[in-house]
Amino acid sequence: MIANTLADTPAEPSIASLSRRGFLGAAVAAAAGTVLLPRRGWARQPSASTTWFEWKKLTQNVYLAAGEGGNVIAIVGKGELILVDAKNPGYGAALRREAEALGFGPVRTLINTHHHGDHVGGNNAFTKDCVVIAHANAKPRFAAQEKRLQDGGKNAIGQVGKSTKAGKEALIKDLEAYVAAAPKAADFEPTKTIASSEKLEIAGVKIELTYVGNGHTDNDLIVYLPDENLVHGGDVLFNTFWPYVDRPGGFSSEGWAKTAEKIIEIAGEKTIVVPGHGAVGDRAIAQTQRQFWIAMRAKAQAAVKAGETRDQFLKRPWDEYKDYAAADWIKPITLGGVYDEAAGAPIS
Repeated sequence: MIANTLADTPAEPSIASLSRRGFLGAAVAAAAGTVLLPRRGWARQPSASTTWFEWKKLTQNVYLAAGEGGNVIAIVGKGELILVDAKNPGYGAALRREAEALGFGPVRTLINTHHHGDHVGGNNAFTKDCVVIAHANAKPRFAAQEKRLQDGGKNAIGQVGKSTKAGKEALIKDLEAYVAAAPKAADFEPTKTIASSEKLEIAGVKIELTYVGNGHTDNDLIVYLPDENLVHGGDVLFNTFWPYVDRPGGFSSEGWAKTAEKIIEIAGEKTIVVPGHGAVGDRAIAQTQRQFWIAMRAKAQAAVKAGETRDQFLKRPWDEYKDYAAADWIKPITLGGVYDEAAGAPIS
């Protein structure tokens, strides 16, 4: 979330409560509270009293960091760490510090699942000495969000200052340094891009990056670790949250459903599935997300055909999604976006 926002469109609201700011707290609780864990020990799991992020061990070699943006995983390689995503603007230094405190070595590689600020806002803490990988379509989007990335750090200082969590003093220093540095778009840009799907081996870790096409954005990467039987879906997967629609960023309801379907193909019954937001679980998350977009696309098309107005579409009761979080601010963006897509409205 840029300036504690979820995406990068001009109309995006800021998160200050679930009702916005609460989106962060709910995401932390969900991701930390119902994690699907293997029957293994919890060696090296950091204490919540000494870390800012909520860290959980998912497999022998993968750790989850929840809070302050999208779900991040740290992958243990031979003498080094690989991260997937980098949190909100200004939090990169703290993320790197806590990840390296796990004791498995320095972070050498960062993978971005897509360009939104709650996933790349910490990139600047890694780009100078790490390989930062993203889809080729992500790179040109950084210039347009430079100010949002800068302002995100300013907004975070006030939010962190209100917290009673241990370690906030160190984090405020990080954020103040971030603001003083006024990082440019180039400080966040990936140093390596891929144009399609690719299989990598980094520090002995096999990583499969899959690109399906436009979905949540035009640069979504699915990250699969075959040896860990774990997949990170980025924001293709919102687990029991209203999914954020970013039409200027490449949204396609049909493509989103297809990308979720690809995750279903990749994931077996015992595969651990990490969503961009919400609790970690299994491939049922992807099945639910796929069905959401199939149903929502059909409903929006039918509404347009029947002459239902955008406002009428937004004011439907939507009882089938009554338990979805962030309804107060993401819900109208979701519904408005899919209606506009169906109506062929211009993308602003």
